[in-house]
Amino acid sequence: KQWYQRRVAITAGITGIFVLISFSAKCVAMGIFQIAAGICVLMLEATMCFLFLDIGKWLNEKSDKIKPWMKMFFYFALCIPGPVICGSTTSYVGSLGFVLAGMCYMVLTIGPKGSAPPQGSGNLPYTRQI
Repeated sequence: KQWYQRRVAITAGITGIFVLISFSAKCVAMGIFQIAAGICVLMLEATMCFLFLDIGKWLNEKSDKIKPWMKMFFYFALCIPGPVICGSTTSYVGSLGFVLAGMCYMVLTIGPKGSAPPQGSGNLPYTRQI
């Protein structure tokens, strides 16, 4: 797994704790949500953290079968509730981590487009044969 995916989970958990320390009931609920979302990301991306549990092997097998576009939509869906319900700065930071992870999976989904033809192939449309 990539290094940034673990950082996203840790960032979401830490900012969830800071959102949790609030005087607003909405922000407390969003802090709990972001902590749970960070644990979900850890379960998907860093399955080695859960290998000591009975579900760890199953998680490892299932997370590798999830396609990048599915993870992209999952991360983009996770970033929506934080800023909408609790507009604090820490909820924006936690949601930004999910957006960045979703954008990385978006790049994996799109893949390399418009790759150049191999060097030395004479069938390019702009070359003249003499």
